[in-house]
Amino acid sequence: MAASQAVEGHPLIENNIDLFALMCRRRGWTTEYLREIESTEHDELLGLAEMVEALEDARTAGQKIAIAPDYDMDGIAAGILGYAALSELGFHVELHVPDYRRGHDLTPADIAEIHQKWPETQVLLTCDGGVNSHRGIAAARALGWTTLVTDHHEELEPGSTADVTVDPCRLDETYAHTGICGAHVFYQVISAYTRIYRPEKRWEIHLLRLFAGLGTVSDVMPMVYENRQLVRDSLSIARLLWVAPPRPGGGPHSLPEPHLIDVEASTLMQLLRTDPHHPAFLRAFEGFALMLKAFTQAGKIRTIDDITEGFYGFYFAPAMNSPRRTNRPLEPCFKVFTADTDVMLQSAHEVIRGNELRKQMLAEYLEELTADRQPRAPWVYVSHAPAGMFGLLAQQLMRRAGHPVVVLAPPNGPNGIISGSGRAPGWFDIIDSLGRHEGLSAVGHQQACGVRVECAELLDDLVGVLQADTRAALLDVDTGTQVGDLVLGPDADCDTGLDDLQPLTEFVRRLQSLRPFGHGFAEPVVQIAIEPLGLRVDRIGSQSQHLRLVTREGLSCLWWNAAEDHYEELNRLVARASHTALGTLRFTAKLQLNTFRGETRLQAVITEQLAASA
Repeated sequence: MAASQAVEGHPLIENNIDLFALMCRRRGWTTEYLREIESTEHDELLGLAEMVEALEDARTAGQKIAIAPDYDMDGIAAGILGYAALSELGFHVELHVPDYRRGHDLTPADIAEIHQKWPETQVLLTCDGGVNSHRGIAAARALGWTTLVTDHHEELEPGSTADVTVDPCRLDETYAHTGICGAHVFYQVISAYTRIYRPEKRWEIHLLRLFAGLGTVSDVMPMVYENRQLVRDSLSIARLLWVAPPRPGGGPHSLPEPHLIDVEASTLMQLLRTDPHHPAFLRAFEGFALMLKAFTQAGKIRTIDDITEGFYGFYFAPAMNSPRRTNRPLEPCFKVFTADTDVMLQSAHEVIRGNELRKQMLAEYLEELTADRQPRAPWVYVSHAPAGMFGLLAQQLMRRAGHPVVVLAPPNGPNGIISGSGRAPGWFDIIDSLGRHEGLSAVGHQQACGVRVECAELLDDLVGVLQADTRAALLDVDTGTQVGDLVLGPDADCDTGLDDLQPLTEFVRRLQSLRPFGHGFAEPVVQIAIEPLGLRVDRIGSQSQHLRLVTREGLSCLWWNAAEDHYEELNRLVARASHTALGTLRFTAKLQLNTFRGETRLQAVITEQLAASA
């Protein structure tokens, strides 16, 4: 297919630009594909109608509902969404804060805690969990409670024992696009209820797509079909809650003062204050606005354009997920959206500080793992880190190795069960791989899951399974693919040079029209060839931890947290290049537009250094 044919007629693409068309062709992004993934049509989830009726029965009977969410970002988003929605719709509802030390399953201890706190509870409503929580559901039913489960994880035999279960991964479900998050499942239930019983509240409930979109990005759901519009809606609503920092000096060069931000001045909060709403509903949005204020104070948001799916994935979600990684209390993550204003902002800052601690701990435990003798590396590692760190460690090690990696807790004797986390590239399914072998199992998502080994003597078997299945999987993977969707620079294999940055600027503008990017629809990456001669290398950042490389042509390339490892090396190469002919330096990077004081410039964000050209 010709490059022009790959994009001709797509509504987002007006005029054919060679670089954009070339990228589309290499990605296989045809007109038909780009149209197809924008479809928001989907069937109704099984059990949804029954759950809507069960909710209406509870409301008319005045029964108290206890919402039991999971403890990750998707679970928190689902819990806040449901608590705000049902409060606004006139239900008697409470929100349980889970204990991550008990694991993802709802346990009898959770039920006992809910019963003790709200003894009048008559309905249990789970979100982002519960489909396989047989013991917890049994404990709730023993109290006479109606049990309603909303989840998005794979239902395992013998199936859910709840009164009603809504889950795209139910054993008998035929829902076409199963990759939707727990918050989105809950939203579909609430939206259906509102459409039938409270149609006058459809605008208010639509605003709660804010949290469903956040859950979608945080749980790394495929960025296709209904998820795309959901995330767009979420980001649009989030931007209505952000307030630019005031500049007390008034002039264009006066410094912004984020601590002076008044979230009540945001467009959405002003709209919401014009009509009466339930306090829990208002607090959900006020809390989100205060999180944005706290991130602005922390320097993570400078302009409204910084509120993207990348902000959700790299800042918001990791901060909310940090308590379980660092063994810190989870309550601040819920108080951000449910407490009084002062407590909300304090909690927001506490969550962000916890994320900085998480980064520090991750670096320390990663260094410890790579320095220790690990006899089963690079496939299986044993770590003394908190269990919540295992997934992050496995993700980092997987990126280095390029194949699946499992990180486990130390064995507790020869016969003790060993638990941990596994991470894998998109071409490897951990759950299916381990599920074929007795004593090895995994639950969660195929590329990000909890791993269980029945005893220590099976650890070598685990390594063998990962090795053998990786070899088999790689037979179907094209390992000769060029690194990067485009190659930029002066070398013979480059698609275009860096002398004129205008075509690249236009390429990025066109690329932005295809957002949001994410799992299953990844943001294009370029390979940049940079000549050392004339290259400027600066250390930047509050601790001089980042690098900024400026090419002779004026392209600024940012390289986060690279100064310690690469600053001196790069400067030595630049010095050598003044009297010795050297090949280009090769990097993978993402291109973006940066606007500062009204001027928009192209810049690159380096993701990895490749081998230099000859």
